[in-house]
Formats: sequence, structure tokens, C-alpha cells
Amino acid sequence: MGSSRLVWAANPHNGDGVVFQVRVLKGLQRFHVSRHTLEKALGLAPQVSDARQLEVFFKHLTSFIDIALRKRPLAANDTAPIFVDDMVEYESVRSEAGTGSGNFAAA
Repeated sequence: MGSSRLVWAANPHNGDGVVFQVRVLKGLQRFHVSRHTLEKALGLAPQVSDARQLEVFFKHLTSFIDIALRKRPLAANDTAPIFVDDMVEYESVRSEAGTGSGNFAAA
């Protein structure tokens, strides 16, 4: 599944995190992971460059796509936000299944 579902990823004009689009059922869906979410869930330092935000996003690409597909399996017109709680919940489910990596910190 993973990266083959990713259509594109970029920093928004204001440098607040990463916006990405994935293939879901019935079309394409945009998602937004804010800088705040990257800082809290992945330990990203404040005020890092846009390039560093994208680097962290791509390092955890498979997890972000899994979270996105759980959050919005059917396409809609809006941009769906991914919050710290979404990431912590995802990691908790994976840990219970014995496949968690401990990548996401608690909020």
C-alpha cells in the first residue's frame, strides 16, 4: 500500500507543516499535518525549515498514509487535518497488535 497511494506532498505557503494527497476510495483526498503536530508527536524542533518538515514526513510516510486512510477512507472535498491524537491512537493500536514502533510521543 504505502507510498504508491501518495500523489504529492508539499509545505503550505505559510510553512505550517505538510499537506499531502493520497488515493482513497472514490478519488483523491488531501490531508494536513501541522507543524505543531510534527513537533509534539515526532519531536520536531520549533522553527525548522520547510525541507526538514518534509524530511520528517517522508521518514514516517507509511504511518502517515495509514493514519490518513483510517481517518478518511472515502474522498471528500475538504482537507482533513491529522492531529497528535490521531498519531498517538495509531501507535497505540499498532503496539497492541505487536507491530508498533514507538515513533510517536504522547501529547
